[in-house]
Amino acid sequence: MLKISTKLSNTLSFIIAVIFLVLCVAAVFFMPMVINMLIDTPDNIGDRGSITTAGRVFVHIVSYILLSVFMMADVLSIFLLFRVRKGKVFTPISVSLIRGVSWCCFGISVTFLLLGIYFQLAFIMAFLAFFLSVCLRVVKNVIEEATEIKQENDLTV
Repeated sequence: MLKISTKLSNTLSFIIAVIFLVLCVAAVFFMPMVINMLIDTPDNIGDRGSITTAGRVFVHIVSYILLSVFMMADVLSIFLLFRVRKGKVFTPISVSLIRGVSWCCFGISVTFLLLGIYFQLAFIMAFLAFFLSVCLRVVKNVIEEATEIKQENDLTV
């Protein structure tokens, strides 16, 4: 298995997170065009072009909410990467950042469930986001326990 240094891994993660944030900011401007294209694309279930104007507005609003939650999770991840770079992993602030990303993933899951009204594949994305949320909760619990152990050890020494 390919092994890269911790510093390089952190740097790559940071670069990817920043690129994702830039793409999300760009998506703000292209979102209406992409949403309308997706709505007007026929699939095996039927043509979504028959969605009412209110339905289109609903999809636009939910999509922008989804994008904002994605951006919030990414910003929290960037802050967490800064803390990892400084060696401040096992701290209550880092635990809070992981908790925040986990809740963002849960919010993404709920948002995809709402989009499932018109886009059935969104249900799969909702399931995946929910699973990621659960995984991050487990990681958060592990880091939180390690933080408590570290604090106890710091007091002992």
